[in-house]
Amino acid sequence: MKEIMNIISENGYESFVVGGYVRDYLLGIQSYDIDISTNAPINKIIKMFNGKGKAYKDFYAYHIDEGEYSYDITTYRKELEYNKNKPVKLQVARTLGEDLLRRDFTINTFAIDKEGRFVDILGSKKDLDARLIKVVGDTEKKLTEDKTRILRAIRFFCTMDFDLDTNILNFLKEHPEYLKDIPRQYVKKELDKIFDSNNFDKFFYILKDYDIGKYLDISFDKVHYAYDKYGIWAQVETTLPFSKEEKKKIDDIKALVKYGDIKFLQLYTYSSDVILNAAGILGITNKVKDLLDITKLHSVIEINSSINIFYKYVDVKDVKRVYKLVEKRIMEGTLNNNEKDIEEFIKDL
Repeated sequence: MKEIMNIISENGYESFVVGGYVRDYLLGIQSYDIDISTNAPINKIIKMFNGKGKAYKDFYAYHIDEGEYSYDITTYRKELEYNKNKPVKLQVARTLGEDLLRRDFTINTFAIDKEGRFVDILGSKKDLDARLIKVVGDTEKKLTEDKTRILRAIRFFCTMDFDLDTNILNFLKEHPEYLKDIPRQYVKKELDKIFDSNNFDKFFYILKDYDIGKYLDISFDKVHYAYDKYGIWAQVETTLPFSKEEKKKIDDIKALVKYGDIKFLQLYTYSSDVILNAAGILGITNKVKDLLDITKLHSVIEINSSINIFYKYVDVKDVKRVYKLVEKRIMEGTLNNNEKDIEEFIKDL
């Protein structure tokens, strides 16, 4: 990052790290996508980095990948016209301030100069401190020209556990139908992020309070804690697009939940994430974790008995202790190492 900004500076131009990377830095969140805005024309940027990345001249943008980091270097610009949620008419801007005005939310308008100094032209620190999602400029104009911003605001509301500005909430109440204009694949991608967060429940509250499920193709009865996003998807009804692998995983979770319990047979039939998702929904996570621990039991000798024999007679929480006792008795010579005698011993306990 510093190297890129130094190159721009050495060529006589200014540059700033802007947007989500700065926001995440202030919140103590690790980020790997870095946006750099500069007054350097795109042709000069291309020349500076000489094939190090890829140019997108129509968008005044240049992309560089370096290790785990991704850099997007853009000339200051204005977005004059949108079509289908995308800017189709751009114009070079003169200053960083003009460039920041095109952005979606105030918490994404922070900047850092090449010396590491924070720049807050739009006074956004107060919104970050208040944990508030607020649109830059006119709320209705910004959310109408790019409807994906509506769902992105809801995603920040959930994943970052922020509040939504009153103007956004009023817009959502008055124009929920605009959510239908968001591509279904984008809806799925944003909901994946929400469902993988610790605050996915906030999404279902707003879905119900503002009656927007029909516009996002989501309906639900009650949603319980789950291990990951697939456990949440397994509890809703939707026709949003899923890959073949995702659909299989979701169907497996639904099948286990419908069965109503998880026993040793299921541990060897389904993957561990499917098991843990179903356990969370059924409210038997602790029991299942004990079962999974039991499957990892090993002994210094080979015990000639199925683990199912232990499970048949012993509470899950006691299986490890009894297993070790059987091992001890066999090694002492007071218990024959065959399934019949081991079962009798366990049964007598």
